[in-house]
Amino acid sequence: MMKKSAIILFLASIISFNAQDLHFTQFYNTPMKLNPANTGAFKGDLRVISNYRNQWSSIESPYKTFGFSVDLPILKYKWKNSFLGLGLDVFNDRAGDLGFGSTQIDITASNILSLNKQMTMTVGIQATFNQYNMDMTNAMTGSQFVGSGYNPTLPTGEVGLFEPFSFFDVSTGATWNYASGESNIAANDMFIVNLGVAFFHLNRPNLEFYNLDRLYPKVITHGSMNIGIRYFKIALIPSYMLAFQGPQKEIVFGNLVRLKLREESRHTGTISEASLLFGAHYRFLDAIAPSFGVDFGDYMLLLSYDFNTSKLANATRSKGAFELTLRYRNPELFSKGGGSFLQPKFM
Repeated sequence: MMKKSAIILFLASIISFNAQDLHFTQFYNTPMKLNPANTGAFKGDLRVISNYRNQWSSIESPYKTFGFSVDLPILKYKWKNSFLGLGLDVFNDRAGDLGFGSTQIDITASNILSLNKQMTMTVGIQATFNQYNMDMTNAMTGSQFVGSGYNPTLPTGEVGLFEPFSFFDVSTGATWNYASGESNIAANDMFIVNLGVAFFHLNRPNLEFYNLDRLYPKVITHGSMNIGIRYFKIALIPSYMLAFQGPQKEIVFGNLVRLKLREESRHTGTISEASLLFGAHYRFLDAIAPSFGVDFGDYMLLLSYDFNTSKLANATRSKGAFELTLRYRNPELFSKGGGSFLQPKFM
């Protein structure tokens, strides 16, 4: 009964929430950017993720985004049914001949509460330092045209108008997680539902170079499931993200398939689990992105490629974005056996 209710809640959350900051097609691999409540809420005791995205490679100066994050649970065995999470991530992107770019540094904390052996609630808060800049070295302005000719040695006339600026902002979020079953080959009936909502830029900081506009708040709702196909080596992992920021919105949904090739040795730990990952996600009215990767022991590598389906397809020759994620996750670096601690199950 609880499993059916969880499925209904998952579907209803999509229907009821029928931008832009940094975004990744693999939103599920930028957990703290997706929701501060994801900090420390994972299967293991240490998680390190590196992200790279190259968008519109067919144009002369493509849009490139780099990301790095690390998070971990702390005080995990101090209390019976709760612990804390702590994380740090850094993202940098740059685009165009003028090198317009941003750097974001997030410090995130969370509280993970096990309601019972199956359900977990998590809340998180995030403080972000943002810096935006533009390189006017390659700018071409009207001040550099003399008669009918262009003279790049002349000043642009834009000195002081596009100085780098920075600001702080605050975000928060919450998630609900339900899990049951096991993920071993003998049973493979692991069932997990995760739903979350996050609110970013709560203080609405000034954004424009001319300091005339304020950053829109952003609301993200997201969900994912792990559906183990009983007695088979396959698990389905559907997920979605809906983001709303001012007049902009982003809707992404899709599914990954996990095909388990080898089971982890339960007692010796000498044999690592190995799986293939493949599937696709669709960004509404914009792109479709197939993905392929491997999950081997503590490491996961996932590649995806966005094929443009929007009006930009002609300008970009249908070339969208290449995305790469490398994740390291240590399963039990600081674990302590025994006791009455309620260990939550995450994906």
